[in-house]
Amino acid sequence: MENTLSILIILAGIGVFIIMKKFSHTGKTYLVNFSIALLMALLFIRTMMLEPLDWIGYVAIVFCGLAFIAQMILGFKNLKTT
Repeated sequence: MENTLSILIILAGIGVFIIMKKFSHTGKTYLVNFSIALLMALLFIRTMMLEPLDWIGYVAIVFCGLAFIAQMILGFKNLKTT
């Protein structure tokens, strides 16, 4: 499961790069926000799987969770304006 999740994170990172190159200057910026939110969610899940979880793991969980929420909010705002 950990290896599969790590591969999904790599693929999501590549997807974010491609989506940012194609859609960041268009009216479809919500795609960029949702792809970054997916990447943050995958990183959040992967960090939760670490054992033992030290203080930097907790910091990563908090920031990935906040980034996920922020990108979802921005994505919905950008979706409504189009």
